[in-house]
Amino acid sequence: MTNPDTEETQVETVEGTEEERSGSGAGAEPEPEPEPPEPPKYFVSFKRLEELERSAVILVAARRVASCPSMSKPMHELTDPKALITEISRHYQDDEDYIKSDMPLMEIVFRILLSRRNEPTSLTDLHYELTERWATPVRPINVTEEGLKRVLDGDNYYGFAREGEG
Repeated sequence: MTNPDTEETQVETVEGTEEERSGSGAGAEPEPEPEPPEPPKYFVSFKRLEELERSAVILVAARRVASCPSMSKPMHELTDPKALITEISRHYQDDEDYIKSDMPLMEIVFRILLSRRNEPTSLTDLHYELTERWATPVRPINVTEEGLKRVLDGDNYYGFAREGEG
């Protein structure tokens, strides 16, 4: 025979334990939502360009603007792609056609990275630049962040790499 007082206590204990496990008790704090992962940051990797058997100097030098001091030098005298990138980042504003909305998407991204001194730039920032700054009614750029990530990760021309990978 069971004692009703003992039975009630056992039920409360089990219920209390269940409430504690489920977090629905009056004193339980709600679990914080997990933070979304930080978007990857991209840059132009000279190592990746080397793997692709492409010359970083030639690729970058072709994007110089007329006001870049190195424009007066012959191509064979240009040896440092980092110096060329610094030069481009200082002078690209002088050329209103440095980036045009009718350029291919990856060319725009490449030029954005050069204009930012090839600093690793978040996927979110690149996506914003493309879809808000360079898209036009005549040339809409309708790509999701996930789609842009796939495009950049699949690159085999410009040397795009994620920060920490290249």
